[in-house]
Amino acid sequence: MSYLDQQFDALLKYWPDEDRAIRTLRTHAFDQFNSTGFPTKKWEEWQFTDFSKLSKKQFKLSRANDLPSIPKSIPGLIPDLGFILIINGHYQPQLSSLPNGVRVSTHLEDFNADENIYSWGKSQNPFQALNTAMMNSGVSIHFEPNKSIEKPLQIIYLMTELSEPLMNHPRFHYHIGDNSQVTILEHYIGLSSETYFVNSVSHATVGANASLHHIRIQEESETASHIASTHYQLESDARLIATHFSLGGELYRHDIHLKFNGHGGDASLNGLCLTENSQHHDQHVTVDHQRDGCNSHQLFKYILGDKSSGVFNGKVIVRENTKQTDADQSNKNLLLSPAALMNANPQLEIYSEDVKCAHGSTTGQIDPEALFYMRSRGLSQRKATELIIGGFAKEILEPIPNEHISDYINQKINHWLRLSQKNG
Repeated sequence: MSYLDQQFDALLKYWPDEDRAIRTLRTHAFDQFNSTGFPTKKWEEWQFTDFSKLSKKQFKLSRANDLPSIPKSIPGLIPDLGFILIINGHYQPQLSSLPNGVRVSTHLEDFNADENIYSWGKSQNPFQALNTAMMNSGVSIHFEPNKSIEKPLQIIYLMTELSEPLMNHPRFHYHIGDNSQVTILEHYIGLSSETYFVNSVSHATVGANASLHHIRIQEESETASHIASTHYQLESDARLIATHFSLGGELYRHDIHLKFNGHGGDASLNGLCLTENSQHHDQHVTVDHQRDGCNSHQLFKYILGDKSSGVFNGKVIVRENTKQTDADQSNKNLLLSPAALMNANPQLEIYSEDVKCAHGSTTGQIDPEALFYMRSRGLSQRKATELIIGGFAKEILEPIPNEHISDYINQKINHWLRLSQKNG
């Protein structure tokens, strides 16, 4: 019996009174995961990433006794935001502060309202099935319709003070009411030197004529494996601006899926990965245009140092008989070391004629002419390099609507650049 079988059995015993429908959902999902197992490099969509350490390491599901003392100062807490805190998989409602017009529900309530959002469906991603089977943390959040929620909501998922290898499978659902405007910061932080595994699934449904700004920050410990799936569903005339920023974790895989359920939607997906040492960051993005008059824009950047590696696989699908689709996709990568490696594969699948689509990918090193120009103006080699890299990175921050969130990410980028230049 594998450690996952043992932990799944322990989970069922830990919550013996769980609703039967949820229990059945878990069991079917775990059977589905067991039929495939963890992805291998023989799988086309997973060929550049090695997940073998997840099967070899013995991870334990977090339990109540894995909750440490609450720190006096919450790491990563950004001022003037609504706030939800989860420590080692344990939600802390007494420390959380929800903006007006926002409420939290249980997974059972959410499941009874719409069980489809808990289904892994036809997905070929076994981590989604594993999350459904073992979801042991996370919350469902509802934003009232016809409201502009002025204060952004920050969710801090903190892993700290671990005494043994733990795993958590958080599940977040965001229900954005019709005609509402919302900003969500989903923030993963790791402060433990112990190995751990986070397997997260987030699902956002953006109602008709609603607007969502979603920022996702991944700054796990260097010992962590962080696997994630983020799903966006946009109804008619809905708008999405999403920024995905990652610099932590030894292993990082993020699958992003965007589906236009209604006409007239508009979405911008942006991402920045900073990697060094032997980190590996892998992102797969799928944008599905299945309604008329929808626009999507993608810009994903990587900055790779040392012996780190990255993967970007972006796919835009334009369904048959759709009209007036406008989609563009751009991937730009900067290699700071000859040992760094990047694999990029932008793709278009177009089954309609009334479209405007473009895609492209570039990978290279720092432009020596730009570096020479800045040196000729009296800047040191280090400062000139830092400014060039910083300018390349900070384009991703421009769409972020809240200056406190933007400043926080900017500080993280600057700190990473200083350390990178010092070590280089």
